[in-house]
Amino acid sequence: MRSDLLSFVITLFTTLSLATVASAMTMQQQTKSPLRLHVYDHCPYCIRVELALGLKQMPYERVVYGYGDKLGDDSKVGCYDGGNPVLTGKKELPVLEKIGTDGNREWLKAESLDIIKWVETETSDPFKVKSGRKDLTVFFATDGRFKVVQRILSRPRNLKLTHLKDWSREEDRAYAKAKYERGGFDYAAAEACDAESRVEMTKMLKEASTSLLGSDTSLYEDGVLGFDDLLYLPELRTVTVAKGVQWPDRLRKYVVEAHEKANVGTYFDHQVE
Repeated sequence: MRSDLLSFVITLFTTLSLATVASAMTMQQQTKSPLRLHVYDHCPYCIRVELALGLKQMPYERVVYGYGDKLGDDSKVGCYDGGNPVLTGKKELPVLEKIGTDGNREWLKAESLDIIKWVETETSDPFKVKSGRKDLTVFFATDGRFKVVQRILSRPRNLKLTHLKDWSREEDRAYAKAKYERGGFDYAAAEACDAESRVEMTKMLKEASTSLLGSDTSLYEDGVLGFDDLLYLPELRTVTVAKGVQWPDRLRKYVVEAHEKANVGTYFDHQVE
């Protein structure tokens, strides 16, 4: 009896140990991916691609860069050499990289829309097509009021997110500030009108919640996340950095759940005054 019990215990222990090792190997295989995505955390174009990969359940290694890293582009003034392998030779992200079984680079893909197209082809599962809705294009237009106020609220705050690789070095923050000031952005003026900008953004988000959402979970009426969501969710994500902006429950739930579904974070837990 004692011998049988001892044999049973040994067998059980061995089985559990092997199961644990197998489980650990499975998790390691799942987290080790031949795809490496090079991004800035604050970049809407990068987030588009992260949403696409996440929603299609394509694992990838995420590599984040400081915004002042020249990425091998010597034409950029005020940047530093981060010591990273050169990607395309241009200071442009996102870039998707395929790593071969030998550990060497097989190919690179740049431009967010081209990468998303590759994701659709690779999975044989295209996203719902871009609707072309005029209300969306007008609301999110580059020179529209939403984008103007979004920049006012986010650009000064982004520089305070020093826990992110994007802004961890003084050179990252200095490069961004100089770049946007050359483009006409006034940081002092933005901070001076911050309170009224938060009020205005709150009103625009209320409009977006009632007029732009096609359903509780998507910009489409059937509730399925599609190409419109890939384009515009990152723009809404940018606003999540601004503490004091009031989000309608419906819109906030849409933004949070869509990002969670793709395993992409927002700034709701890291808001800046």
